[in-house]
Order: sequence, then C-alpha cells, then structure tokens
Amino acid sequence: MTMQRVTNVSVSTESAEPLRGIIEFDCAGAVAKFVINEDLAHQVCSGLERFLTQAPRRARVVQFRRCAP
Repeated sequence: MTMQRVTNVSVSTESAEPLRGIIEFDCAGAVAKFVINEDLAHQVCSGLERFLTQAPRRARVVQFRRCAP
C-alpha cells in the first residue's frame, strides 16, 4: 500500500436529507473524493478525536522579558 502526504482537506455537504457529504483529500497532485453519510462522519470524528488526544503535545516555550520602566 502506498502512503501519500495529504496537503489539503475539504468537507462539503452534498445533501441535508439524508445527511450526506463529500470529503476531498489533495495529495501528490491528485484529489481523492469520498462520499460519506452521517454515521460514517461520526466514526471519522471519533477516530480523529482519539488521534488528537493520544498524540504527544509539543511543549511551548514562553519567554517573558522584563520591560524597562
């Protein structure tokens, strides 16, 4: 299986009743389009939420500078 780096993602609504959408992934000069329904959208959302909460957070370094009076 070939892995591609995704450079952009867009989500649009195709139909409101029944709820149906289109997810587009731009990668390597090509666009992959997928039609999803509401159930699948919830599965994707849950999977991404798990991914985001398990990923190590990058520590931010904050420097405070003293202002001259």
